[in-house]
Amino acid sequence: MRPERDTVTSGVEIRQYRDSDRENVRRFAAADEHERPEYLKKYPRLGDFRADGLAHYYDLEPESFFVAECCGEFVGNLLGAVDSIVSEQREETYTRRLRRRRLLSGAYGLPIWLVPLIRTDRARPITAPPTVDLRRYPAHLHIGVKSGWRRKGVGTSLMTIFEDYLRTKNVPGYHICASSYHHEGVSFYRKLGLCEIGDFARRFHDGFQWKQVTEFVFVRKL
Repeated sequence: MRPERDTVTSGVEIRQYRDSDRENVRRFAAADEHERPEYLKKYPRLGDFRADGLAHYYDLEPESFFVAECCGEFVGNLLGAVDSIVSEQREETYTRRLRRRRLLSGAYGLPIWLVPLIRTDRARPITAPPTVDLRRYPAHLHIGVKSGWRRKGVGTSLMTIFEDYLRTKNVPGYHICASSYHHEGVSFYRKLGLCEIGDFARRFHDGFQWKQVTEFVFVRKL
């Protein structure tokens, strides 16, 4: 079931994802502003790899994906999943295979930029992550708003319509994990009043050096 109405804030329309949004979504995902921005400048093909990492959202669960636009301009999006367990399975069986095929076909060029990603994936957490009760908070989301459109209510509107959508699906709640290198995101979730159930530290290689990153875990009951 789709939400009964769109949400408009300061001329910004929030609506469900369409196939015509695909290129804008991919371009936005490819532009890494927080995780490894300097490394991406050195290896631009990493952006295509990042964009392909979202394939299970826009290809397999587009009904849970929302886009913000103003006068036809893409200004942000929210990638959602109703069931995180199912979404993780789709990532494993669909997205990772897609990336592997494209990697072998040469679509990403010479993938020497993969090394820090692999090293990060293999690094064990420094502290234990808090446990999320997926029976109470089965859904999850990733949200992003273009830099010139932040602090204008766009992110809040995206969250509101996603929560309304989850209620139509009788989903009891959702969870989010936000990294310390994305401090605006952490502040945003706190401002919204989400319940912060804990955090954990992990090692992260940004392409040039190891860093310690804190992951903050939030939940909200609907």
